[in-house]
Amino acid sequence: MRVAIVSTETTGLTPADEPVSIGLLLVEVAPRAGSLVREITDYYGSQEPTVPISEAATGMHGLTAEMLRGQRFDVGAIRAIVEDADVLVAHGAEFNVRMLEKVLPDIQGKRWRCSVRQVRWSQYFHAPNHKLDTLCEHLRIFRPRPQIALDDCLALSRLLFQQMGAVGQATPMGFLLAQPDYVPRTVAQGAAASPANVAPPPPVPPQRDGGPGWLPQVDKQHDGASRGLVLAAVVLLLTAAALIWPDMMPRW
Repeated sequence: MRVAIVSTETTGLTPADEPVSIGLLLVEVAPRAGSLVREITDYYGSQEPTVPISEAATGMHGLTAEMLRGQRFDVGAIRAIVEDADVLVAHGAEFNVRMLEKVLPDIQGKRWRCSVRQVRWSQYFHAPNHKLDTLCEHLRIFRPRPQIALDDCLALSRLLFQQMGAVGQATPMGFLLAQPDYVPRTVAQGAAASPANVAPPPPVPPQRDGGPGWLPQVDKQHDGASRGLVLAAVVLLLTAAALIWPDMMPRW
């Protein structure tokens, strides 16, 4: 099985932000054991964004608009790796899908796994949390350039191919591949919003002007005389009831 490990660096964290660099590592995996067979190829590229890079983002990855001026992603190379992969893995699939679809709009149609949400890091490795920085430090995985997309792919690869116990037992990659496909919320929401999946709105009940629900409803276009007739009819009914059943009526 071929797995593409994905990471992105971006202008920020909002839906309006864009990827400024993309890292991809394509590996061949023995799916049952989750062991690495070989690394096939990789890609790292940058692109000048059309929106500003936030200070917080630059503080994380060190990229500025000046450094990225004139840079463009090799979309053909990205697509080739994505299409060659049976499954895509990201440490935070939700975010990475949202960013990658700005480069490859059909990326949501691929099979995904999320190594944040679908691996029990604290259970298997007693890690304090599931952050990539923490996991690498906890398992003594050297990261020469943290927050650089391709280096993050390489670090995640080393994490995912760690033995979860005695030699021969499954790795986090094997555990991850045994999980069902991860469906990011952006995909689920898109499916729910498509015309084929939207139920027609329920019929709107006629609006009432207020008052007891048993009163006859009157067309607002004929409020004047019609409302007077309705009130007169109600008074007549109450008078008739008082004459026929006097003991049942309240005494004033």
